[in-house]
Amino acid sequence: MRIALALLIGLFSTTLWAEIPHRIESKYDILVKGVKLAEVREVFTHDGNEFHIQAITKPVGLLALFKPETISVISEGTIGSTGLQPTKFTQKRVSDTKMNSAAEFDWAHHELTHRDNAGLRQLDLAVGTQDRLSMMYQFVAAPPRGKLELKFDMSNGSRIEKLHYQIKPEQTVTTSFGTMRSYNLTSLPFNVPKKSEIWLAIDHNFVPCKVVFTEDGSNSLVQVLTDLKIFP
Repeated sequence: MRIALALLIGLFSTTLWAEIPHRIESKYDILVKGVKLAEVREVFTHDGNEFHIQAITKPVGLLALFKPETISVISEGTIGSTGLQPTKFTQKRVSDTKMNSAAEFDWAHHELTHRDNAGLRQLDLAVGTQDRLSMMYQFVAAPPRGKLELKFDMSNGSRIEKLHYQIKPEQTVTTSFGTMRSYNLTSLPFNVPKKSEIWLAIDHNFVPCKVVFTEDGSNSLVQVLTDLKIFP
């Protein structure tokens, strides 16, 4: 969730780590055309200096019957004055192991190392880079209050995506967890093949409560919040 982080002051509003809940437990449904395909359970924890996030995705229904795959994603890193700074990211599948990937963030030398089925690659590490999981909780650590847009790089362990979001505050979104005030983030430009929208729950520490991914020619993948527990 694509972020040394001090230069991000112009992108994400700053927050002290003490303001970040020490534990967040959330559950999501994954839907395509209104049909539930999978469930996701995420747990975020931190001790004031370091954070750990784990997301477990398991298929349900017919998908579980024909493709019983479990996906485990872990993000680890440190917490600074402007939020989360990932140091290690892993994405593992139980069956389809060729899809596994990992990333290591060497902030001292500005190097990002990707490991996947294609091998090992070293890339330049841009200030503010997040991984696929940490970017979502960076919104919790540094809510985008008063911002009109966000720009940052995101690593999924195999490649880097340059993300650019337009922010629309004070929308209402309804999920299985309830109706919530939210900020809406819409990817820019609008004419790219991959598009995403994220809704952040204002009254629930800006935890993402709905995410929609769309690729040209494909049905939208919708992730919606079904349960949330926040421990200060």
